[in-house]
Amino acid sequence: MIKIGICDDDLVFIDNLHDMINRIIFSVDDWESHVFRSKEEIIQAIDREEFDCQLLFMDIMMQNGMGMEVAQYLCAKNVPVDIIFITASGEHVFDCYRYGAFAYLLKPVSETEISRELGKYFNDMKYSPEYLSISFNGITHRIPVSSIYYIESSRRKLKIYTRQGNYVCYQKLNDIARELDSRSFVRCHQSYLVAVEMVTEYTARHLYVNNVAVPVSDRYRRIVAESFAARLSGRSERFLPHRENLQQLYRSYGALVCVKGDYLGTIVRIKPELEIVIGRDGEKADFVVNLPFVSRYHCILIYHSRTMEYEVTDYSANGTFVGGRRLLPGETYLLKEGSELSFGSKDTVFKLG
Repeated sequence: MIKIGICDDDLVFIDNLHDMINRIIFSVDDWESHVFRSKEEIIQAIDREEFDCQLLFMDIMMQNGMGMEVAQYLCAKNVPVDIIFITASGEHVFDCYRYGAFAYLLKPVSETEISRELGKYFNDMKYSPEYLSISFNGITHRIPVSSIYYIESSRRKLKIYTRQGNYVCYQKLNDIARELDSRSFVRCHQSYLVAVEMVTEYTARHLYVNNVAVPVSDRYRRIVAESFAARLSGRSERFLPHRENLQQLYRSYGALVCVKGDYLGTIVRIKPELEIVIGRDGEKADFVVNLPFVSRYHCILIYHSRTMEYEVTDYSANGTFVGGRRLLPGETYLLKEGSELSFGSKDTVFKLG
């Protein structure tokens, strides 16, 4: 079961959106809805630790405040929720992306658009390496991998300790270990898997995580020592101070966000070091921009997560523009996040996230 929140001050819109979601999800999964009439209702639910929606549909412009403030509060509290903004205003799309928007739709919104974004959401929830999906008692939880402290196995159950709280599921620790990146997690005991970045101190017999001493067994001592050897300095066994916002510091995906024109609100996430072809031909392009001056094979975009930079190479007839300046065809340019791109025409503008 998936829990979906809807935040808007228009009751008619809420009812219509609820009906659309219900028709779309009916054949995919069970779902439970929670309606919020104001930003205050969401903030109060967060403060009471009662907010457990996995996906939130929210308007930006409400009579009693900006939905953006809710997004900021969710980020500040590290609440694991994806947001689909539905709004009449197109001016906040890039700001919303900065605060974790999964999608940005303009009113009036169609059932086709809602279906498209829900399809993308379910696909990402199933396959995204940034989240761990577990089920317990009929409820599915989508846990950000960056929020996990450690995982403990006991009597056929796993207990997952995270920033947001603890989760329980019936699963084997070996299976979870295979899902998670071995560079980010270390097996230190038959019953424990620990997030490397969360460790604040290491001794021969314990890893200290969130003020908890997790045991290191003889069997895994060499593996643990090798995992942390590069992190130790001199004879000190203390690590660097724990960094709170790991998800932002180690953000792995780039993005192309349309801030003006026919594709306004479109957010395209880009996996690191993966060549993305942009163009008008659906058979050749990874991201199709179906506009008159866009070539069938227009340009190539590559995101480098370590430097948070983008490589752009133009192969078009009508040009790729950065900040209004046309790039030389065949030349590769290195761009910073925040750079603005146009393909073939300056009427539609995308921003690198």
